[in-house]
Amino acid sequence: MMRQDGEEPRPPQALPGPGWGTPVGLLIGAERAIFSFVGFLLFVAAFVLAVRAAGDIWTLVTGPYEATIATGTAFLDMMLLVLMIVELAYTVTVSLRGTVLAAEPFLIVALIAVIRRMLVITIGDVTPSGLPAEHATSASAVLGAQPMELGILTAVVLALVAAIVLLRRLPRTRGPFESGPSEV
Repeated sequence: MMRQDGEEPRPPQALPGPGWGTPVGLLIGAERAIFSFVGFLLFVAAFVLAVRAAGDIWTLVTGPYEATIATGTAFLDMMLLVLMIVELAYTVTVSLRGTVLAAEPFLIVALIAVIRRMLVITIGDVTPSGLPAEHATSASAVLGAQPMELGILTAVVLALVAAIVLLRRLPRTRGPFESGPSEV
């Protein structure tokens, strides 16, 4: 679209950002350095835990039959922890890119954490028969609390899944500093 004076309209100029010499620029640089370091540590932790989980898989395949449930539980617990760490690292990288943080990665981390807790409760080795007499009452109290905790965790899972589904179905609104096509 041409203006009346015959010139093409110019795109709006970006506001000048704080330079490295200003206090705000130094703080932004420090923030980016810290985020980069934290992101690097999260990826290293996820890699090390994934290697350790591979060792659990090897033990699962070659180990004795009696240790199958314990080793499988350890593997599953480790992999869910790796997924949580990777989701957190993803959130850090999104923050470093300067884009607006979304709620969905946090909901996914919470969902993985709740499912991990549910698996620990259901597969965990609470064996009241092998406990000494002084621990028998505490074991029965723990076993009595497990169904209630599992019920609450199930409600949390349903709420988190509903929130994720709603976030994916609702059209994404643009913030005041975003431009371009909106993602749906």
